[in-house]
Amino acid sequence: MTGAPEESATFPFARPCPFAVPEEYARLRADGSVPRLPLAAGGDAWVVTRYEDVKNALNDDRLSNDRTHPGYPSPIAIPPAMRTNGSLLGMDPPEHTAYRRMVKAEFTLQRVRAMHPRVQQLVTEHLDRFVAKGAPGDLAADFAQPLTLAVIGELLAIPPQDLDGLHDATRGMFDAARTPEQRHAAISFLDHYFEQYVADRLEKPGDDMIGRIVQRNPQLGQTETVHLTRLLLNGGHDSTASMISLGVLTLLRHPEHFRALATDEAFAEDVVEELLRYLTVTDLTTARVAAADLEIGGSAIAAGDGVYPATAAANRDPEVFEDPETFDPTRAGRNRHLAFGFGRHLCLGADLARLELRLVFAELARRLPDLRLAVPEEQVTVRDGGFVYRLAALPVTW
Repeated sequence: MTGAPEESATFPFARPCPFAVPEEYARLRADGSVPRLPLAAGGDAWVVTRYEDVKNALNDDRLSNDRTHPGYPSPIAIPPAMRTNGSLLGMDPPEHTAYRRMVKAEFTLQRVRAMHPRVQQLVTEHLDRFVAKGAPGDLAADFAQPLTLAVIGELLAIPPQDLDGLHDATRGMFDAARTPEQRHAAISFLDHYFEQYVADRLEKPGDDMIGRIVQRNPQLGQTETVHLTRLLLNGGHDSTASMISLGVLTLLRHPEHFRALATDEAFAEDVVEELLRYLTVTDLTTARVAAADLEIGGSAIAAGDGVYPATAAANRDPEVFEDPETFDPTRAGRNRHLAFGFGRHLCLGADLARLELRLVFAELARRLPDLRLAVPEEQVTVRDGGFVYRLAALPVTW
């Protein structure tokens, strides 16, 4: 294939409904192409859609996460203040390897299992508050968002009264609907907040996640720790909140599966894995830039070119998942999905997200067996303009 951008489509593609991935993905997989497409935010990138190609790309050391590179692609314009490599997401080995090792101890399966009782308590408390407000209610804004903020807020020991403002700012950094001035204001707010937060922990580390990390790694400086904390807050709640809302919407289409969650703990694990495959809300977070010439799917990619391994496309690949457009928690191989990425940037918080999702769906099925939409399904809309695919709202009643 030629290196000239193809003009037939602009990436990212639109999602036609909450349950469907862009129809262009199926076409690209079927014809085996890895096209170079113009980006809505400017520039262009090679878009990879087949499962094996995506998986290999995510694990290829020749594809870099260097956000400062002029060829690094993005679905929305990234403010210059965010084009840094200060967080794990923008690092490559060996720097990434060292920093990931510093954080990994906080997300071991053993530590996540120890969190189970407290996360269950938070799920129960937030559902109590949601129900007490009365029906109908917006499950996205009034349950999923505050719950996931509370979980990561406790881990970071952030005062509860600060969480809403931090959430608005973290979302505002990458919200294409906001003006450049609003996005810069969000970045400044976060920088100021976390500079003081980190300074307190460097001076007197406590028994919270960041406190433990800086105690184990005294070489960490102020700037690195600020970037890490900001990443943990944003990555620790936004995608999980989106998965709760979209997951509930999906389950309401399949009441037999929703009812089974009330009593079958093992089935909850199957449901979560299939929802992760089926929805893949972080499809736009896997951007790379080629650090060397390489070939993907027959396309010659030059050093400096942007590359998008599209995980939502990979997770609907019929070569890997039979009848991939169908939500089926009983399918074989459902946990082969790439919803959490693959390779060196596999999501550190994957097991914590799985725990939250299992507990939420089971608790909703037990407590609200008559949960249903409060509006016609066609009135449930998605919110565009960010890195995480999400619903604008989820009005429900019970």
